[in-house]
Amino acid sequence: MILIVGGVFQGKLEFAKSLKESGVEPERIVDGENLDEEQLASADVVNHFHLYLRSLLEQGREVTAAVQSLLERNPQVILVAAELGCGVVPMDAFDRQYRETVGRVCCRLAKEAQAVYRVTCGIGVRIK
Repeated sequence: MILIVGGVFQGKLEFAKSLKESGVEPERIVDGENLDEEQLASADVVNHFHLYLRSLLEQGREVTAAVQSLLERNPQVILVAAELGCGVVPMDAFDRQYRETVGRVCCRLAKEAQAVYRVTCGIGVRIK
């Protein structure tokens, strides 16, 4: 698994498409906002992974188990997520929980990933 993080509209998806080290030509790109389990298991790239996590929280599903299932079913996936923890802390309790969950999940994913990139202005820097 490869994790790509960065700010919104910073070129993360284009960077993911350019990666060759994953051993996969990223052809099956899915959007985390509208994603079912089968698409998740067969995707080369999951764009907006943070929105997938949000949908799990909104459905009251267990995030840790879902992420573990993803890693077991699709270990070569490239996950693309926006960095959410660098701005103003949301007033809404759910939004704070969502922001914290995305941060903690990305920390866990980074620990297990074969590579982690941070993309700014379309330039990816390998941080792991």
